[in-house]
Amino acid sequence: MRRWVLWMGIGLLLVAFILGGCGGKDASPTPAAGGQGLLAETVYLVDERSVERVASPPGEGDVAPNFSIVAPDGKKFSLKEFRGHPVIINFWATWCPPCRMEMPALNRAYLAHKDEGLVMIAVDEMEEREQVESFRRAMKVVLPMALDTRGLVGRTYLVRGLPTTFFIRKDGTIAVRWTGMLRESSLDMGLKAILGQ
Repeated sequence: MRRWVLWMGIGLLLVAFILGGCGGKDASPTPAAGGQGLLAETVYLVDERSVERVASPPGEGDVAPNFSIVAPDGKKFSLKEFRGHPVIINFWATWCPPCRMEMPALNRAYLAHKDEGLVMIAVDEMEEREQVESFRRAMKVVLPMALDTRGLVGRTYLVRGLPTTFFIRKDGTIAVRWTGMLRESSLDMGLKAILGQ
C-alpha cells in the first residue's frame, strides 16, 4: 500500500511540474522581419548596462521594459527598436523540462510568422553559451536566443518560474503574460493577441 501511495505522489508531482513550469532560480541566417537585422541561429548576450529597471512588475497593458542584446560581432539591438512589430519574449533554461517541451512549438511559430513581422527572443536565464548552443543544435532551434547570464532581465520582468512568456503588441505594450508551459492553444491565443488575427 505504501509503495502505491509513494508512486501516486511522485506521479502527481511530475504532472504539476510539467503543467506549472519550473521553479525560478534566483536564479543559413535569416534577417528578422522589417529588415531589423536580428538574426536567427544567433545567440546574443544581454547588455547588462542597458536593462531598464521598473518600480512594479510589468503586466498586461504596461509598456515592456527595455533591454539591449549584443550580437557576437558587437552589433547591439534594443527591444524598443522593435516597436511596430509584434514581439514574443520567452524566458527559459536548458535544465527546465517544460521549457524544452515548448521550444519546438515556439520555433514553429517563429518560422510561420516571422515574415509577418513577428520578432521572437528566447531569453536564457543564467546559463553559459556552450549549454545554449548545444541545446540549439540538438533541438534544431533557429529562433534568436539571448543569454541573461546574471538574470537581470528576468528580475526586471519579475520572472518567478520558467518558462514565462510575454506577448508584446506592436505599440510595445504587453498583451499577455503567460507563466508555465505554452500549449498550442495558449500559444495561438497569444499570437492572435499580438498579430491581430
